[in-house]
Formats: sequence, structure tokens, C-alpha cells
Amino acid sequence: MKKISQVLFLLFIAQLSFAQSNLKTKVFIECTRTWLCDFDYLRSKLSMVDFVRDRFIADVHVQVNTQFNSSGSEQNTIVFKGQNSFLNQDDTLTYFNASTLSDDDKRIKMAKSVTLGLIKYISHTEAANNIVITYNNPSDNDTVTTKKQEDPWNYWIMSLGANGFFDGDANYKSQSIYSYISADRETEKTKTNIGMSYNYRKNEFIISDTETVVRVNPQIYGHLNYINKLNQHWGYGIFTSYAKSEFSNYDIKLIVTPKVEYDVFKYKEFNSQRVVFSYGVGIQYNNYKDTTIFYKTKETLFVQDAAIISSFTKPWGNINVGAFYKSYLHDLTKYSLSFSGAVNWNIFKGFKFAVGGSYDITRNLIQLSKQGATRDEVLLQQKQLNSQYNYFFGVGISYQFGSKFNNYINPAFKSLNWSLNF
Repeated sequence: MKKISQVLFLLFIAQLSFAQSNLKTKVFIECTRTWLCDFDYLRSKLSMVDFVRDRFIADVHVQVNTQFNSSGSEQNTIVFKGQNSFLNQDDTLTYFNASTLSDDDKRIKMAKSVTLGLIKYISHTEAANNIVITYNNPSDNDTVTTKKQEDPWNYWIMSLGANGFFDGDANYKSQSIYSYISADRETEKTKTNIGMSYNYRKNEFIISDTETVVRVNPQIYGHLNYINKLNQHWGYGIFTSYAKSEFSNYDIKLIVTPKVEYDVFKYKEFNSQRVVFSYGVGIQYNNYKDTTIFYKTKETLFVQDAAIISSFTKPWGNINVGAFYKSYLHDLTKYSLSFSGAVNWNIFKGFKFAVGGSYDITRNLIQLSKQGATRDEVLLQQKQLNSQYNYFFGVGISYQFGSKFNNYINPAFKSLNWSLNF
């Protein structure tokens, strides 16, 4: 009888422990583009789960990966990876945000999609007792049918806009005006991008009562690109660009380059892994504002470029690295070679490490003005100089400890959050 009592007691304790550990699902959520996720809003709307501050103690690791198309619309892929008692119970949901949606509409859709993906995990906890599922039956006019919708725009999306920034003080004035127009068409197989932009900058420095330095730098850029996906690994494209820039000594810079690319993984896996090789050969016409250091006022050249891009997004972090090469075919010593990349790694519980940077080797600045640059143009960066390399490097670590829960939001004394989005 004594042994039976001991067994029943142990079973009772185990049941209490199990019930205590299954009150709510512990969730760790992260976004590959953190500025697109309103974490405070998600925590306030998903009160049926416990948000934790570290993926190692979570029952479900939620990762939101956002990719943009040509018109600025978003494809969001949400990966749910089960851990602990939900090990190997994974899921993936995808939804689309049009570029015309407001920030509020986007966060509502994200909260709804995350909730839908978490339901199968929540159903194993006591929090499921308070879940109410409703379905708004659409009217007959809204019922989805197999009839293909007609699109009067044939998938074309037009954009135009302008912005200006003005600042200064008693000794300095600055004006910056930017405008653009674009047309983009993106389907499952093809992509077409057309655009033109104009950028005007004026800086005025009052040196003394008798001396004022004024610098004006207008720039015009344009592009016309057509891309065709042949299958899940191969694609080709034709890329055309136009530039007029006083800074770079171009009255006209026109490039037409056909390219081909191969993705080691299937295109449909781009959210999680990519290894892409691309190569192109084209023609470039230059008409210079000033005579160049090679005594040219205009010339036509054949160019080539190649690239290798790798990106991996995993629960432990992400890696993005690439190498880019360009050169003139008539003289391979005139080239540029760039390396860039970043690694974000959740090494262990609470500890994160990030490193990134770029290094550019530049040997193809054939457009530099023979006249050089004045002292003022150098200081104000009004003309491009003959620098044969440039670099950037950054590294950071963080460690977080304390309570494992991260559920509550206290808006008291929260600072102003605003920005100008054009």
C-alpha cells in the first residue's frame, strides 16, 4: 500500500509539473528586417503566448523573412520551428503586402498570420481554453472562384514622387531636391523595371563678409531592365542604365549589358538559401564633361561583370556575402573588385555576435577629369577623386540576461517615434 501511495504521489507531482509547464506556449520571434516588425504591437495582440527573450528557451522559434519586389511590395515568409516538446513540428506561412498598405494594415496582417501559425502549438496548452475561433463568411460577390481576375493594368505598377530637404544656419545653407518616376511589372516568370530620377544638391558656405563658396551638383539616373526566369535555376536579363553626373564627370554614361545567372538552389528557396553566379558582357558609351586623365572627351568601350552572391537564413542567424567584378575588355588592368558581407550569429543563450563590412578595389576610374579638383571641391566632395580602394568594417556583440519573459508593454514616458517616408 505504501508503494502504491508513493507512485500515486509521484504521478500527481508529474501532472502538476506538466500542467505548469503548458500554461502558455513560449515564443521567440525575430525579423530579418527588424524595422518592419512592430514587436510591441505583436506582444499586445498575442497575449495567449509567452514571449521570451531568447530562442534557446522557446517552444517555438518564429522567424519573419521579408523580401521586396520591384515596386516596393513585400513578400513575407514566416517560419515556425518547433523546439522542446514541439521538436520537428515546423510550418511555413507566406503572405503579401502591397506597397500601398499603411503601416497599421501591415502590422495587422502580420499579427494575424503569426497567430494562425501558432494555433497548432497553442492548442496543446491551457491557453487554448480561451481561444475563440470565428469565420466571417464572405458574401456571394466576394466568393473566390476559379475565374481568373482581369487586370486592366496588366501587372504594371507606376510610381512617382519628390522630396526636398533644406537646412542651414547663419554661415551655411543646404538644399537637396529629389524626384523620380518608375514603372515596374513583376510576374512569376518575368520582371521589367523602368525608372528615372533627378537629384539636385546646392551647398552655400559663408567664409567671410567678402567670400562665399557655392557648389551645385545636379545628377540624373535612369534604367531599363528586363529579366526572364527560364526555370528554377537559370535566368537571363538585359540591363540598361543612363547617368549624367558632374561629380563623376559624365555628361552621358550609357550602358547596355545582357546577363545570365545560375542559382545552385531552386529560386523558390530564396528566403532561406541562395548561391548565385552571374556573368554579363555589354557596351558602354561615355561622353565626358571635362577631358579625362587619358585625354578622352568621349569613347565607346566593351565591359564585362561577374558576381557571386550567397545568403543563408537559419534559426541561429544569417549570412550574406558577395563578390563583384567589373572590367573593360580592351584593358583588363582597368577593373573593380568588391567584397562585402555580414554575419549575425546567436552563439549561445543570450549572446549574439555580428560582423560585417566591405572592401572595394578600384582600378577603372577612367572618367576622372584631367583638371583635377580644387581645394573646395575636395573638401565638399564635389568631384570624384582617384582613390584606388575603400573599405568599411563593423563588429558588435551583445549579451542579455535576466527574466526569460518579455510579454509586457509599458508606454509611460515612451519617446516620440516619427519619420518621413516618401
